[in-house]
Amino acid sequence: MPSEEHNPVPRWRERLAALRDTLPIFKMVWEASPRIVVANVSVRVVVALLPLAMLAVTKVVIDAIYQYSAHQAALPSYFWWLVGAEFLLACVSTILVRFGDYCDTVLADKYAKHVSIRIMEHASRLDLTSYEDPTFQDKLERARVQGTDRVLMIQAAGRLVQQAVTTISMAASICFFSPWILAKHISLFWAIR
Repeated sequence: MPSEEHNPVPRWRERLAALRDTLPIFKMVWEASPRIVVANVSVRVVVALLPLAMLAVTKVVIDAIYQYSAHQAALPSYFWWLVGAEFLLACVSTILVRFGDYCDTVLADKYAKHVSIRIMEHASRLDLTSYEDPTFQDKLERARVQGTDRVLMIQAAGRLVQQAVTTISMAASICFFSPWILAKHISLFWAIR
């Protein structure tokens, strides 16, 4: 039986403890460009909530079509405005996703520049004998490369927050519109386990 010390897969506690190391990175991102960070987070929250708005408009459109087909009731006078609103929400969503990608790119550039400047400032305070050591040169290069490689992690964290907001808002809408569907999904989930 293998011992727990040799388990190459980290436990959840270790994974969550490793998240503490990301806080200094997010602080440096904030220092690099607070306005871009605010714009990026704002755009991601709006993009995450747009599917909920689209769902609400779609529900009204479907209800109107159902009333028309089942009860021979006339379509509401605002029906085509709702269809246009659905189209407009889809366009706004696409535009905001592109703007979010632009914010990611600008933030990546500003963050890479900020990290490089911090490394150069630190290196300028060292004495010249440090630069003669090849180990120091390797550490300096690794710090520069690792500092700029964190951009992908920052972008992934932004996408994770966006998807979490979307998931929570959609689950809340399911709870609001059809709680029995949510109950059925939960019961199916526990039946599979």
